[in-house]
Amino acid sequence: MKNDSRKLVIPCETAMRDVIPAIKALLVKELVNQGESQSRAASLLGLTPAEVSYYLKGKRAEGEYKAILEKDEEFMEMVRHYTNKLHEADQVNICPLCSLARKKLGIMDYSCPYDW
Repeated sequence: MKNDSRKLVIPCETAMRDVIPAIKALLVKELVNQGESQSRAASLLGLTPAEVSYYLKGKRAEGEYKAILEKDEEFMEMVRHYTNKLHEADQVNICPLCSLARKKLGIMDYSCPYDW
């Protein structure tokens, strides 16, 4: 069998490891800044209260990606838009938010249907 360097790339797996934690941290922070309790923020995001606490204390997703995205006004405007959507809908698809985050971070090394 030939040694081949090809591998299966699943965009969402890479995003879940690298990008989604930063997005969740920013969504948590924005919800709490808007006056939501940690418990309510956890409920809206499908997280546990402990996870929300970790995001707020910087024990999760306190890295370069979060810092870059937090400074980007266009991205943060979209985060605010999504926090408003969380109050109105039963489910919210954050794929477009992830796509924008990857674009802002320069991580467009794979194709995703939501890339624009």
